[in-house]
Amino acid sequence: MYAQAIRRAAARASHLEEANGTEPSDVSRVTCPYCGSEFGLEGDRNQHVSLYALCHARHECAVKGKVGQKRKREYKVDSPATDVMDRPAPAKHARIDETALPIAGLSRHPNALPYPGPDHTPDSNSNPVLAGGAVNGYTKDGVFVERFPVRTAGMAMSTRQTGKEDLRTYLDACGKLGDRDLFETAEVMMTTGLTGRGRTRQLKAPAYREWRRKGKEVWGTSDALVRDVDQLPKGPDWMEVNVPGGKGRYRRPHTLYMRDVLEVTRELIGARRFRRCMRYAPERHWTSKSRKCCVYDEMWSGDWWWQVQNKNGTVVPLIIASDETTLTNNPRGDKAHPIYLSIGNISKAVRRKPTKRSMIIIGYLPVDSFDDVPDDSSRQQYRADLLHRSLDEIFKPLKKVSSEGVLAWCADGCLRHIYPLIAAWVADYPEQNDIACTTQNGCPKCMQRWHGRGCGGPTAPLRNQEEARQALRGYRLTEDVGMLQRLGLKPVAPFWDGFPELDVGRALVPDLLHQLYKGMFEHIRDWVEDLLGTVEFNRRFVVMPAAQGLRHFNKGVTRVKIWAGRESRDMMRQFLPIIVDAKAPPDFVRLVRALLDFSYLAHGAQLTEVELSRMDEALAAFHKYKDVLVNKKDKRLGIVVGDGGFDRIPKLHVLGHYTNDIRELGTPDGYSTETPEHLHILYVKIPWRMSNRRNPLPQMVQYVRRLEALEIQRVYLEEYYGGPVGIQDIREFDFDDDEDGQDTGQAEGEDGSEDEEDPYDSEDELEDGVEIPTDRSEVPAASEIYYPRPMTSIARRPTVPNVAARVIASSYGAPEFIRSLQRFLSATTSPSEPPLLVPSHRFPVWHKAVLGHYPLPFAPSQPCPRDVIRAHPPTRDAAGRVSKAGVFDTVLFAADRSCSGLKRFRAGRVRVIFALPQDFAHLYDGPLVYLDVFESFTTNNSSGHSLFSTTPMYYGASYASLVLPLGCLKLACHLAPDFSSPFTRPPVSSCLALTNTRHLLNEFYNYFTFLLLSYWRVVGSGRTGGSSTASL
Repeated sequence: MYAQAIRRAAARASHLEEANGTEPSDVSRVTCPYCGSEFGLEGDRNQHVSLYALCHARHECAVKGKVGQKRKREYKVDSPATDVMDRPAPAKHARIDETALPIAGLSRHPNALPYPGPDHTPDSNSNPVLAGGAVNGYTKDGVFVERFPVRTAGMAMSTRQTGKEDLRTYLDACGKLGDRDLFETAEVMMTTGLTGRGRTRQLKAPAYREWRRKGKEVWGTSDALVRDVDQLPKGPDWMEVNVPGGKGRYRRPHTLYMRDVLEVTRELIGARRFRRCMRYAPERHWTSKSRKCCVYDEMWSGDWWWQVQNKNGTVVPLIIASDETTLTNNPRGDKAHPIYLSIGNISKAVRRKPTKRSMIIIGYLPVDSFDDVPDDSSRQQYRADLLHRSLDEIFKPLKKVSSEGVLAWCADGCLRHIYPLIAAWVADYPEQNDIACTTQNGCPKCMQRWHGRGCGGPTAPLRNQEEARQALRGYRLTEDVGMLQRLGLKPVAPFWDGFPELDVGRALVPDLLHQLYKGMFEHIRDWVEDLLGTVEFNRRFVVMPAAQGLRHFNKGVTRVKIWAGRESRDMMRQFLPIIVDAKAPPDFVRLVRALLDFSYLAHGAQLTEVELSRMDEALAAFHKYKDVLVNKKDKRLGIVVGDGGFDRIPKLHVLGHYTNDIRELGTPDGYSTETPEHLHILYVKIPWRMSNRRNPLPQMVQYVRRLEALEIQRVYLEEYYGGPVGIQDIREFDFDDDEDGQDTGQAEGEDGSEDEEDPYDSEDELEDGVEIPTDRSEVPAASEIYYPRPMTSIARRPTVPNVAARVIASSYGAPEFIRSLQRFLSATTSPSEPPLLVPSHRFPVWHKAVLGHYPLPFAPSQPCPRDVIRAHPPTRDAAGRVSKAGVFDTVLFAADRSCSGLKRFRAGRVRVIFALPQDFAHLYDGPLVYLDVFESFTTNNSSGHSLFSTTPMYYGASYASLVLPLGCLKLACHLAPDFSSPFTRPPVSSCLALTNTRHLLNEFYNYFTFLLLSYWRVVGSGRTGGSSTASL
């Protein structure tokens, strides 16, 4: 009865296999075309198809010949859904747990569900085969996706989903915490630092008494609230494990607080909130169908997953992050060592957001400095033994499962045979050596020793993990350290000895935060300070113009108390203009430029082989020019002592592994140590503050359990009500801070008020703003050079509704305001009706506007930035003194469309954003902008920095000015002083304390600017065209 349909489906499967370059299925071997199972007789195969739920459902679709429309997914391939197995996606349902819980009728997590029965229906999006994923094709971003050739990789075995009516029953069983308003009240009280007494006092407030009068039952005391929270479903259970540490008289017990790593893995792979951002099989991404240039972004696009993929299972790449941190702000205070887990099946864009709970804490490792041990080598060995014994306890459940696999329910409602494998370990450099059992004078990834690791030549061979295992086992038998010294290993019994498939050196991922931002650029900072002197070094940062989103060091950089991630990045973004000086040798400028190019390329969310080659070239250029730093001779600076001085910088050597690591595991932005640094606030800092400081870890664990219970409950409520519920106590951020975010990095006495300004403050409600039409003449054809065309918006109500023209001229630094506006209106109206403007006319004025950019076609994976353009006049106190300096940002606008690349644009300083008075609204009804105009950009390749330069444009003794529609602004930019040119004072007031005759366009202002200018350098070249000076 099934023979004809099976042959038809097998023919379709064979066609797909031929398209992928794989061998077609052999139907004569009586193989099930839906799952690949083989049978001796055709009757056995027919019985299998009729009884096995997955194959039966797919067969029904084949018989009926229906092709359902697939649900749109974030990472869907833009190819037609032609597979005979496609079917409509099931409606949204919540997955409810079924194991024992304090609240009856619910399960602890989805992987507690029993094995599915024949009535379960498959999800067409559950795996590449069901979703048509076996067909290669282009994504919406223009990337050609090559699917894994074995169709059973990542295949689902069966499905089960729970209906929404079950969720309603669950919420009713939750009592008060099933109500949206009461849950939000509980979440606020449990996560904002209130004590028990404070919560009780708050519950007796008049607002809650009003709820009681309306019949809504509210908790009477904090104890009642906490009891209800403790009844909610929680994450995997916590356990206390005794781990011995030390030897002899120094041997003492330690307590490890941990969770079952397998249960945490099941929770992550089965969380329905990740169903739209999950992958179950590896892919290869290419720039085109010819497959000549590979593209790397997510973990599933790397070579590692492709190489370890089981043809009949689902690989779950485990991402481990560990980092020791202090419990207090005192660096010498008590410490904690949390360890976190995430999975590579989840998109990195989601893993970076703490609110998504995609990285879960799995333990607090015991910390003991063994300060009472007098021998330094013994003390270090005891610490390493304690670390590896603790990790061995945590990962013990994976030793068998990683090779044999285990059944688990996945986020799409399907049952799969998963293989959890440790794929990536996120840690700073010292902890990487501790994990790999390598000494600090070598490299945890390769065989490079101390001497020569800073030379930049070909990297040493990668470590052989099996050789390391044998050497460590041999030491435990003979205690002979000869082999360990040859391999640069520590005498430790590693936890990874029981994981034959784990290559620790391969799993250690790049660390942008500690190796670049707070690593190499701290060395650059010291070298530049030695070159310029401390006073001049600070002065240049002080006079550097402010820009939106760029920290202004108004006291210099040497007085910053703590260098957090944000401070290091903001300093790095200003480095190249700072060092442009006659004192700096060109080779030193080229060295800094090369390291900046390498860093910005490594920051990319999507990298091609061409860009990886550019990274290698930038690193090679750094090593080429670094000799300028060694002992003084032949114009050398003498900052680094000896040719081997770079061997003392291990982070310089590690940069040589970046490109290979990206090919293996995807781009570094998916493994940033900033993620665990931020999680320290949630799972270490705040829980410690909520404890009584005596034996804090058990109290911290209890706090984390309650916090996770509230997060899980919020997910259920959002699933049921279809929208956000409760507070988002941790904001969605782009990781501009690290765990030291409570310290802004300001120098003593530095208020930092100008740096902390919120671009969306109360005076301009931009969220309720008006969108300004874009100049459509800038729209290029698909084959032409790309230019930004942002969506411009301003607030509906002006910041200041009535500002006289004379005030605009004096307070906003726009002396030619009336004359420039008359020129603009004359060009847009008939000559017979010239506009008459006088200084008493009043204009509505805005102090900021927003340019919302669209994805770059050559870098579609990069986040779309929003440029906030500010035009704030100085603020004065009652005595008329300036209490806050004015801020006038610079922008790019199209000035000469006969040119291409950057030469198409001019820079302008925005002085005022305004609209015409009501009497003149018929002439032009849109917002306008008044600019101080700069000359065309020029470049000097012999200077070493390769930055574009410009100078202010003058008409007589005043800046050349221009009035344009606001929609003509294309991009915010940062113009930095050229410190190699002589200083002169400007003829009119400026937002700069000092200015000079030449400015440099800082292409490292932000990553969007860097990508755009790099693109124009490659594909755009300025053509000779007519000057547009007359139009100014």
